[in-house]
Amino acid sequence: MKKIPLIVTTIALALPLVVSAPLAANAATSNVTAAKKATGTKKASSAKTYTYTVSANPTFYKPAKAYHTKDATPYVFKGNFMADQPIVTMQAKTKLKSGTTYYVTQSVKVQNKAKKNGTFLYVKGQGWIASSKLTPGKFVHAD
Repeated sequence: MKKIPLIVTTIALALPLVVSAPLAANAATSNVTAAKKATGTKKASSAKTYTYTVSANPTFYKPAKAYHTKDATPYVFKGNFMADQPIVTMQAKTKLKSGTTYYVTQSVKVQNKAKKNGTFLYVKGQGWIASSKLTPGKFVHAD
């Protein structure tokens, strides 16, 4: 008879925890999905990704070389180099501003699956850009 009040008290104290735990887990997942929709985050598969074979070792420029964009706004890529294979994966992250001077510290020659050669330049503080999208020299405004 002495154990019955102890059991009733234990059930009364545990009942709110048992009922609220599934509700709290459901609320947490709905808040995360609502936050993703509000911020407009994209899926990783929607970003442009290209895979290349590195055909030559990177060239480093001790004094950084000046390059500029004209009217175009080229894509800036994040380069993921493999340590054990000569493969690089370039994933688009942003675009450069047009009509601006940038400084290049590295260049790497690559080849795609169709055996077409290309070169990527590393713009200091930005990322990798295709060399065909940049022009050597500082940007000068037209009169």
